[in-house]
Amino acid sequence: MSNYFAVGLGLIEHLEAKADEWGIKHIGTISDISKINKQITPALYVVNTSNNPNAIGSMDSRDTQQWTVVVAVSNQASQTDVKALMESSGELISKVINYVQGYQLDDYHDALERTSTSGRPDYSSTFALYPLTFQTTITP
Repeated sequence: MSNYFAVGLGLIEHLEAKADEWGIKHIGTISDISKINKQITPALYVVNTSNNPNAIGSMDSRDTQQWTVVVAVSNQASQTDVKALMESSGELISKVINYVQGYQLDDYHDALERTSTSGRPDYSSTFALYPLTFQTTITP
């Protein structure tokens, strides 16, 4: 394997293939969720959220990596009603889950599987972030 973050880079490309069809205005990565641009939505951010080694025998290692796809959406009507955000983002979230679940970059990386460690949605006025975390195992 040449790049430790190959799955994340591949996942960005994988999602970019659906950007036009899904109406996504931005797909990229960030170092911290607080850096998300709330003016550009809907957007998807691929964030590396965990890297943990799993020793196999004495020398070999398989690392478990977690990648969180943050779905960023906004809806002006949601200033008074969070339901509007749920209505406008629910279909996109389902598409992202179904498209990312099972994605496999290559034979060196296991397919991505959804985890229960995604965290809770973050709402602020007309804007919401929905984190969806997926896990793979790689050979570094």
